[in-house]
Amino acid sequence: MTKTNTFAALCLAAVAGTAPPLHAQEAFPARTVTIVVPYSAAGVTDYFARQIGNKLSRMWGQPVVVDNRAGGGTIIGTQLVSKAPADGYTLLFTSYGFTSNQVLRKNLPYGKTAFKPVALLGSSHNVLLVTNRLKGKPLSAIIADAKATPGSLKLASSGLASSPHIGAEFFARKTGITFTHVPYKGQGPSMSDLIAGVVDGMFDGMSSYAQVKAGRVAAVAIAAPRRHPAAPEIPTFKELGVDLVTGTWFGMLAPAGTPDAVVDKINADIRLALQDEQLMAQVAKTGISVSTSSPEAFGKFLQQESDKLQGLVEQGVQIDLD
Repeated sequence: MTKTNTFAALCLAAVAGTAPPLHAQEAFPARTVTIVVPYSAAGVTDYFARQIGNKLSRMWGQPVVVDNRAGGGTIIGTQLVSKAPADGYTLLFTSYGFTSNQVLRKNLPYGKTAFKPVALLGSSHNVLLVTNRLKGKPLSAIIADAKATPGSLKLASSGLASSPHIGAEFFARKTGITFTHVPYKGQGPSMSDLIAGVVDGMFDGMSSYAQVKAGRVAAVAIAAPRRHPAAPEIPTFKELGVDLVTGTWFGMLAPAGTPDAVVDKINADIRLALQDEQLMAQVAKTGISVSTSSPEAFGKFLQQESDKLQGLVEQGVQIDLD
């Protein structure tokens, strides 16, 4: 080998040994991003995820695919993301089941440290809806009847440990009543039976307000700090003498180990996306109250939600999911 060739070979070897890999130099995102939703299509969480995904796709100039992986009480889709490469290209768009599973299930196939919080996107406080035969009945009278005949009040939910179920449990603890829980497989069947009068009531998000406006069910109170701007006629529980704030949340997470720079990039772009008036108008149809946060603040919020539910369990509420 000539001196010139030897020098060239040494230079190439030095470059190869010191230059960062090509993929580390790519501006995120350089290819398709998948958002896994551990719920069925056409639900509120799925709708919100698709609105965010469509906006991010336009901002990034890359496809953003929403992949519905329902089943196992959100475990199937959540586990899928926990095992995905920690590069930001597979994200989890989830809600209340993420925290309730960690508290109520003993044998989850992933741990609390399997994810890195990206951003809180919004919340939806629960409304106590009742069948029309109870329309106009004061909350105080509903509580009094439930106390007089324990178990007589039948409250539906979209499933065990769902936000509506947990809302009912918090309500029972705050008021000292005993109710009969009637779990369904999804919000649709539970609403159908509420409309038909098979059950007495149900805690549900503002996405069900259309049923109230249509006169199919009645709203008693909302478990929020203040009245909802889209339904100012519904009083808060606190106004009626019950200090109750409960509901669901919506947020984005990534696999643990995802670089901070990628998480910060996604967080910043989500914040920018949520400033879009057209997007906000679409999300407003669901009754979701949009909010954003830093990844760190979202992590603290998730811990607070877990602690709140853990406190309910420690008070003796038994919810067996295993």
